[in-house]
Amino acid sequence: MKLSYDLHTHILPGIDDGAKTPEEALILIDSLRNQGITHICLTPHFYTHKEDIVDFLVRREEAKRQFLSLVPDDVQVKVGAEVYVTKYLFTEERDLKALCIEDTNYMITEFSYDSTFSDNTMRMITYLRDRGIFPIIPHVERYPHLMKHKDKLLELIYGGVLIQSNAVSFTKFSSKRKLLRMVRDGYIQLLSSDTHSMTRNTPVAMTEAIKFISDKCGVESVNSLIMNAEKVFYGK
Repeated sequence: MKLSYDLHTHILPGIDDGAKTPEEALILIDSLRNQGITHICLTPHFYTHKEDIVDFLVRREEAKRQFLSLVPDDVQVKVGAEVYVTKYLFTEERDLKALCIEDTNYMITEFSYDSTFSDNTMRMITYLRDRGIFPIIPHVERYPHLMKHKDKLLELIYGGVLIQSNAVSFTKFSSKRKLLRMVRDGYIQLLSSDTHSMTRNTPVAMTEAIKFISDKCGVESVNSLIMNAEKVFYGK
């Protein structure tokens, strides 16, 4: 059983701390393809407190234009962004859907890892939801408050937020048991690689994570992750 969709990667070359060159990017795509992944979202970091949205979109479009023709024909890619959400994202009335995964209303929304998801943070999430955007909180395991307070996770989920975990975290002794319980209990809906290189969040972890989840939680849990990823990729 394989997960064919990877919704969170840093493969688009030369735009953030992921792949630096087209050659590195193609190696990552080839590695993901060897895991059975044929649908990939290219989601470079966008730091809203450091760069204007227009400047980011211009950089991303240029990187996409140069890279897209190199992608193998049997791999489908979409662009998006991993948006570091701060107040500066909302200083002007803008169409923020350009930051969503292409042709969808799903946006990967990163926050400070020490966030307690206070009223102010929840207002920013509500602002996105009111505009038809479904936030995806990536690598939930990096947020101590969310890992400790399941009630806050449930509040987010009931509010239309999806929760994603990184595959590599299921290969680490310190986190995998707790993440397994969260998958089993429905607190995690998505699994992605967040790959940056062959050594940082390696694509190979995707296969290892799926096997581990299948062995410990059962096929139904894996099927749910697969189905959720497919729905997000196609904007369902």
